[in-house]
Amino acid sequence: MRRSKAYWGYDLEFLERVRELLSIGPEQIQDDRVIVAERDGVLLGVYQLSGEPPEAELTDLFIEPAAIGSGVGRTLWEHAVCAARARGFRSVLLESDPNAEGFYVRMGAERVGELPVAPGRALPLMRLTIAEY
Repeated sequence: MRRSKAYWGYDLEFLERVRELLSIGPEQIQDDRVIVAERDGVLLGVYQLSGEPPEAELTDLFIEPAAIGSGVGRTLWEHAVCAARARGFRSVLLESDPNAEGFYVRMGAERVGELPVAPGRALPLMRLTIAEY
């Protein structure tokens, strides 16, 4: 996940400050909240879906830099939406990296607000209504 952030030009100081936020622990994997895309044993991307119906939270969707633009992001997004629908969710909420906002808009999500995370920095808050997807 750090390589994915670094792809967008975030410096090492920033990446160190958010190291824990960009980590997935074993308990999350054991709870089946983390889905990975891989090819020949190489990680291509990952997402994590959590929450309680009616609204899911997509807490992570990261693509390895070499796989950006290859369709892996779209595939993981579609998988997440299908998984959310199957679990009874009616919408998916996510905090987008500003660099990924356009991707989520293309996937059908809309910006519903901003989440201030540091002085001068806010993340787009996005929502997809599953019935419309």
